[in-house]
Amino acid sequence: MSDHPGISWLNDTEAILNFIRRLIKELPELKERLMDLNEGDLLFSQGDPLEYMYLILEGNITLTRIQPDESEVKLITLGAGSFAGLIAFTTGEPTLTSGRISQKGQALKMRPQQFEQYLNDHPRLKHPLQQLMLNNMIQRYKSNLRLQTRTHLLSKELNKERNDLKKAYAQLEETHQMLVHQEKMATLGELVSGFAHEVNNPASALMRAAENLVDIYSKFESSHYSYKLFRLGLQSEPVDSNTQRDRMLMIEKRYPWIHDRSSVRKLAHMSDEALKLIDDNRKKGEMDTLINHYEAGKMIHNIRIASKRIANLVKSLKSYSRQDQNKEELADIREGIQDTILVLSNRLKFIDLELKLNEIPKTCANIGDLNQVWTNIIVNACDAMNDQGKLQISTETDQENIIVKISDSGPGIPEHIIPKIFEPNFTTKNQGAEFGLGLGLAISSEIIGQAGGKIEVSNKTDRGAEFSISIPIRDDC
Repeated sequence: MSDHPGISWLNDTEAILNFIRRLIKELPELKERLMDLNEGDLLFSQGDPLEYMYLILEGNITLTRIQPDESEVKLITLGAGSFAGLIAFTTGEPTLTSGRISQKGQALKMRPQQFEQYLNDHPRLKHPLQQLMLNNMIQRYKSNLRLQTRTHLLSKELNKERNDLKKAYAQLEETHQMLVHQEKMATLGELVSGFAHEVNNPASALMRAAENLVDIYSKFESSHYSYKLFRLGLQSEPVDSNTQRDRMLMIEKRYPWIHDRSSVRKLAHMSDEALKLIDDNRKKGEMDTLINHYEAGKMIHNIRIASKRIANLVKSLKSYSRQDQNKEELADIREGIQDTILVLSNRLKFIDLELKLNEIPKTCANIGDLNQVWTNIIVNACDAMNDQGKLQISTETDQENIIVKISDSGPGIPEHIIPKIFEPNFTTKNQGAEFGLGLGLAISSEIIGQAGGKIEVSNKTDRGAEFSISIPIRDDC
């Protein structure tokens, strides 16, 4: 083998090592730098200044690094022809790794000054060692490229897995909330059933008592003034506050000797026909009795109204929370809307409600679920209007679909939010905006989607938002 440094053997690591081993035998100063590598020995530690560089002739040295979490990571195993401590040797900075002998062998141990001296004193070593160093740098560079490529692929896979996990978690959370919602509705159904049973009994008792009192009064002669006053009380209608004040002033002038404000108020509630009966049959000391006959009829009238309202409310509650919920039925959607309005009457008492429930065909639908949709949207509208404003609900048909529109006079929905408003867990209420039910609108969208319909929202040209819900007309329950 020629010793000329420019020929192709310099690209052969094993050939270079054989050349260096031969020089070691010839040069005593190189032989002095020869050291044995004993398996398990620590050559250098991470963070320490490095006094020597090691050219491995035989055996292996494994480089490791301690991570911030105190775990040790194996980076690379260097074999024959590799330099250990090359970067620290070149830069003069503390070593970035620890080097431990993983397979026994031999190495040349050199200080920086000695290395330069060897190159100057032995020109035959210069090109082989420089070539080995270049080969090492090339191999380290290739290794870094492979590592970066692998890291990029792993990062890409990790991002995909993270996105898949995020999506799966969101679906799990949505399913969980839907199950919670269904459980709440089932519990509501049970509570309503018990509540209806408990309320129906006293309401029926009130109605029966009122009818019994009517029967008692019916035993009076129909021409008797007391029975006539009673019957007029049964037909009494409420009057507004302004009319009531005007009539009280009139009563005070008409009956100046009556100083009891309660009696004046009761007389002001009476119709002109009732007042004429009192005037025609009034005797000294009997005014209170005449008033009480009218008041008895009025009270029974109020009991009838209250009992009927209780009965209607219970009926609406039972209909609203139907717990045959997994069953579709051929039904008039307008009935569910009316039930929902009655259940939410407390939220709507200061709202100007405009209903245009036009004639629509019956369709197969899960009325209990649809009632939840009406509730979510109406409550949303009340929140947007701060429980004051105008709420419009209409129904119509386009032959294939029933269309329900619910609009309000609130501030409307910011345009950039509209595409997100039906997403699960999206809410703007905690950001100070007017709209956003979190899961409410997401559940509503899911319910309408399961019914084969669609739900859309837009801002009106004047003011407020409008929800449009279309439900296909079907009769195949």
